[in-house]
Amino acid sequence: MSCANMRAANFFDKLAIAGSSLCIVHCLALPVIIALLPALSEWLDLSEAFHFWFLLVALPLSGFVLWQHSLRRKRPLPFALGMTALAIMAMALTLEGSSLEPVVTTFGGVMLAWAHVLNLRGRASCHK
Repeated sequence: MSCANMRAANFFDKLAIAGSSLCIVHCLALPVIIALLPALSEWLDLSEAFHFWFLLVALPLSGFVLWQHSLRRKRPLPFALGMTALAIMAMALTLEGSSLEPVVTTFGGVMLAWAHVLNLRGRASCHK
């Protein structure tokens, strides 16, 4: 893999990690903030469509980056872990309104971030 391609792949892994981190912050911090500030909950009414659209972005981004590295390096673990995480996050969409939804979504987000961390660690570094 050329240095330019490796830098691009690293960028997309880091972007996916940032996305997963935002998901975790959303799942953990937002309910606490809304519980503490009832007035904020009316102003910041995030529908369940937010989770759908977030997953719609995460699926191709993570899927492509993890799949590409898996093919090149013959390391299926990050890809398998990432796809499992995305499946868990998709399953969480069916739990709308349930107290399990944030737990399942957060678990999937952490798994997805970990898959991208493994992907980054598995990629050989590119020195200038």
